[in-house]
Amino acid sequence: AVVSTQSGHYGRGVIGISKLKKKFKEFELKRVLCDTYDVFMVDERIVPILPRWLGSYFYRKGKVPLHVKLNKKDVSGEINRALKSFMITSIGKGSCVCLPCGRVSFENEQLIENIQSAVKQLCAKLKPGMKNIQAVYIKTDDSVALPIYNSAVATKFKI
Repeated sequence: AVVSTQSGHYGRGVIGISKLKKKFKEFELKRVLCDTYDVFMVDERIVPILPRWLGSYFYRKGKVPLHVKLNKKDVSGEINRALKSFMITSIGKGSCVCLPCGRVSFENEQLIENIQSAVKQLCAKLKPGMKNIQAVYIKTDDSVALPIYNSAVATKFKI
């Protein structure tokens, strides 16, 4: 299923596997598909074979399809759960991780709560937790990164 959030409206469309393989074979067509929609969802049963069909452009743009269990009874609940979630795709590829925590339209209290929750869940995934996080910044697409936490650990070098 494909969901577009342009202009705040959800547009739904389903692209079957055979159509994806035939119609979107060339790189340029895959790029156009990726740029047309904001969010992509896929049935979790085809996730292992999806990267070959989508190509690297989707993953470089950060539009990794959200996994949905379409064999569940409450499909709309699964779609809503997927829309409220996000995937961390950069762990293991450097020392920085970018987590979406809110929108500009959110109230300050909601943003603070979301950031705290995201950092808490990230600490649960990383070992040894908060000791492994050096700094936390808040940033929008068009702004500079503003620091909200810095561990300020003094590092000793031997020469």
